[in-house]
Amino acid sequence: MKIGLITIGSELLNGTRTDTNAAWIGSVVISSGGKVVWHITLNDNKNDIINGLKNVPKEIDTVICTGGLGPTHDDITSNILFEYFNSKAEFDEEYWNLLSSRFANRGIEIPKSNKNQAIKPSNGNVIPNPIGSARGLHFKNSEYQLFALPGVPAEMRAMMNESVLPWIGSRSDNFYEIKLLRTTGIMESALFEKIEPLVNKHKDIELAFLPRFTGVDLRISSNKKNVIKSFINEINPIIKKFHYGEGEMELEEAVAELLISKQITVSTAESCTGGLIGDRLTNVSGSSKYFKGSIIAYSNEIKSSILNIDENIITSNGAVSEEVAILMAHSVKNKLKTNIGISTTGVAGPTGGSKTKPVGLVYIGIVTDQHEKVYKFNFTSNRKTNKLMSSQAALNILRVYLINEIK
Repeated sequence: MKIGLITIGSELLNGTRTDTNAAWIGSVVISSGGKVVWHITLNDNKNDIINGLKNVPKEIDTVICTGGLGPTHDDITSNILFEYFNSKAEFDEEYWNLLSSRFANRGIEIPKSNKNQAIKPSNGNVIPNPIGSARGLHFKNSEYQLFALPGVPAEMRAMMNESVLPWIGSRSDNFYEIKLLRTTGIMESALFEKIEPLVNKHKDIELAFLPRFTGVDLRISSNKKNVIKSFINEINPIIKKFHYGEGEMELEEAVAELLISKQITVSTAESCTGGLIGDRLTNVSGSSKYFKGSIIAYSNEIKSSILNIDENIITSNGAVSEEVAILMAHSVKNKLKTNIGISTTGVAGPTGGSKTKPVGLVYIGIVTDQHEKVYKFNFTSNRKTNKLMSSQAALNILRVYLINEIK
């Protein structure tokens, strides 16, 4: 099924917001037998939207439209669609009462502007919104079918999953499978070199490398059954050290699964990451089973007074050093009585660097009852990027240790 995509919002064109909806829709419709072959982004302007609807290519039979279904004055999409598809707008008293009760349960009086979200088409259908107030719309004319959805990503995704994707799947005979493998700790070029022989061997797959600050995603697709599974089985032993999950799984989720399954506890002593590792570990529900706590020892004073690191060691080696990193990990492990202690100390930047200790230099320590090691990294000159990459590296060090050392 050939799908057209219209994303509406002036904020998408002037750079105020990034259009994440288009990328997500393009990836998920494939598994239902669809493929986005045309995409246009339009201003919140009636003439622009009508011209976009008129210029949908003839080959397209289904259009997905996002944005402009909210309650404010600039949310004009629904009224334009009613006009374009010759449908009368009817007030849905039952849905308005439902919305009013939802707001009342939260102790809020519903604004009158929300009444435009209780409008339904006379010759179309509404699409339920399981997590928000703006329902979607489904229209059909002689040229194509159109699904209009809110621009709020979480609401749009819920409605796609519950209504639109099943509709596409029920009307498509095309088989097309796609898998996304997530890796970290390896550059795109190095990853390609490791798996190049297998890429050349498997001619029935399409492979795309999608680099991010925290790693490289591998998007594997094919229109033939079972070939992706075979390919993944062959590359897994090669990329095991770097491959931590599939789809939208984050590294902290993969680490959490390992910690819970092995009944291991962890604590962190963080300097340059400022608590980011602990933050990410607690992003996962049930984190109290494995995460005992964190000591954010940003200053030398706290490293000495709370973590009990000898001031002479800090003075002679510097706070950013292998010696301090390993002592931080030892101290937090002992103080919080965990199986593993993780530490970070580094120069986050953009100031504070030197010739011997430049911005981006980070030491990460890991200590267990049987094992201790410090890893040295040289990241970037950007402070936020360095913090993110340091937390990613620390979590992957923990993941690899759990896989290799704890059976």
